[in-house]
Amino acid sequence: MFKRISGHFLFIASLILLSTVNVSVLLSIFDEWNSDGPYSHGFLGILVVCYVFYLQRKNLTATTLSKQQYGFGLCCLVACLLIALVAQLSSIQQLQQLAFFSSMLSLIFCFYGWSVVKSFFVPLLMLLLILPVWNVLQFPLRELSTQAGQWGPELIGIAVDRDHFRLSTAGGMFDVEPACSGLGFFMVSALLAFCVGYFNKLSTKKTLWFLFICLAIAIIANWLRIIIIIVVGTYTEMNHFIVHDHLTFGWIVFAICLLPLIYIARTYFDDSQKEPNQSIANGTNEILDAASSPINKINKPQTIATFSILILFVGASHWIPSRYDENYALTVPNVKNYEMVSSNKSNSPNWKPYSQGVTKERFFYYTKDALGFQVYLADYIKQEQASEMIYVENYLFDKQFWDRIEDKKLALLNSRNLQETNFLLLKKSSHRYRMIASWYVINGVLTSDKKIAKLAEVKSALQGQPGATLIAISLDFDGKAIAVAEMQLSKFIYAYLHPSE
Repeated sequence: MFKRISGHFLFIASLILLSTVNVSVLLSIFDEWNSDGPYSHGFLGILVVCYVFYLQRKNLTATTLSKQQYGFGLCCLVACLLIALVAQLSSIQQLQQLAFFSSMLSLIFCFYGWSVVKSFFVPLLMLLLILPVWNVLQFPLRELSTQAGQWGPELIGIAVDRDHFRLSTAGGMFDVEPACSGLGFFMVSALLAFCVGYFNKLSTKKTLWFLFICLAIAIIANWLRIIIIIVVGTYTEMNHFIVHDHLTFGWIVFAICLLPLIYIARTYFDDSQKEPNQSIANGTNEILDAASSPINKINKPQTIATFSILILFVGASHWIPSRYDENYALTVPNVKNYEMVSSNKSNSPNWKPYSQGVTKERFFYYTKDALGFQVYLADYIKQEQASEMIYVENYLFDKQFWDRIEDKKLALLNSRNLQETNFLLLKKSSHRYRMIASWYVINGVLTSDKKIAKLAEVKSALQGQPGATLIAISLDFDGKAIAVAEMQLSKFIYAYLHPSE
């Protein structure tokens, strides 16, 4: 009994240590579960996962792994912790969440071996399904939903025009946002399928068949929601309540679609009476008998090595981000042939970009002849999750006042430091246009590519110089001679990047 308790205690201690250093990751997961987004079922899902873990508890037996097995598990743990560290330094939230899950899985392997991982396959898979790491599925689901929103109403004679993800009818316009992709329905259905597979003792083949049915019904339910909203909105001129509260209406439609799914599960996918001891955890029809697994003494060198790796990771994850220059600010160049008429302003009356978590914002205004260029600098002494230079909620223009006309790369000729910038062409009125060019500066690295910027962010953090700056330059013009305006903007950027020439 002491050996069993000590083995479990060491594993729990390691898990607590891993969770402690990933508190921000856990909070980000809880925030997603507490939102109205596609992972709002997370808290209910974690209760189901904990219950299944509890039912499987007898399979959790401490063992001594062979050197080869432990070596493989330790390599997996080290790789996962390194990925977690890189994800932390680059502030990539979903990668942090995946790395945390993978690290926890590697810990289970290091302490208990592959047989226990295999026994707990179902609850581990359920846990993975409720983690907010599946946004990659939003785009294909959104595309399918938009297509359904177009041809569905057309079947009953309503003409629908499509512009990307915007659908227009005679009664109004409907934007199929990423939240309308049906990802929430999709993930709930996947979780339901594996729950039914576990509790009904289904084989792997039957579980996969039921999973396919669940996912198909989830997709169809979201299509029905979008089609009904478009049809009702068209006939009521956008005044019906389901048009404004489509989230609640969507879950009502999904709940109705679950009724035939429950009937199918009870009628055609229930083997609990036939094979009560069957499990899909190992992909076969083997009977898992935890009592037959021997309980061996925990290997002390293995335990010490595991704890040492974890402690090293904890130290690195705290020490590396702690090094930064509190006085960091990008040096402003002396731009030749352009007159600086305004400098170091904390805001601009006609340009209000937003950079979350920024340390300092500065605006500069330059003129040459009849041209005026405004420069925006967003300085970060260091970057953290949700307080970073490249963040989904940051923006360079207000969508309420400006329409995006073009989004591309602007090539810079003969520039040694930077070959191209990000480029936005905006329109406010028939005579008011704006060009915005932007790029990133991280520890001497200039780039307009987000991936390269993230890699530079990791490198600069390791070097103890994580200061970074977003540079954006705007040029307002009347919308005529766009090519000429682009050339004028390029010349100013070249002068800004090469002040000595």
